[in-house]
Amino acid sequence: MRKYLYPLLLSSILSLLLSGCVYVISKGIRREVTRDLSLKEVIKDPDAYKGKVVLWGGVIIDSKNLKEGTRIIILQKDLNIWGRPKESDKSQGRFIVSYPGYLDTAIYRRDREFTVAGEIVGRKVLPIGEITYTYPELSPREIHLWTEEKKAEYPYPYWPYPWWWDYPYLPYRRWYPYRPWYP
Repeated sequence: MRKYLYPLLLSSILSLLLSGCVYVISKGIRREVTRDLSLKEVIKDPDAYKGKVVLWGGVIIDSKNLKEGTRIIILQKDLNIWGRPKESDKSQGRFIVSYPGYLDTAIYRRDREFTVAGEIVGRKVLPIGEITYTYPELSPREIHLWTEEKKAEYPYPYWPYPWWWDYPYLPYRRWYPYRPWYP
């Protein structure tokens, strides 16, 4: 009985560990993706790459509901091995995802991380401030909005001074409130 218990236990633990490392875009769509096609190349001439499927991600800059669907403008970032945008200041540019249905812009809001696998359908020219920018436009096949990570804030650590370092000033300890171990 024991010789069957250990392999079963090991395989169940291994399957639990590996289940947390799943890519967010399905394998079928990832097979269709043109891997060597970067946003920098597509921005030069988006019409030349119509019909190609790409896997890009980044941070949402703007989202707007229109008559034809939801338009999401994304600042491109490199993706990590799970498809999540990396935290960096490097970007190859911006692109537009034109979702054919309704997406709530309160959820798909500014500064949310976003990954999309989609087909290049052309270009859109929109203003950014006083200039015009040519955005490659994607028709999404699969999208993923990442959950927001809350970063813990830790108090500044105080230096644990020994009590004898300020021995001559011990009567004046009420003026040193940064030493919490004094009464």
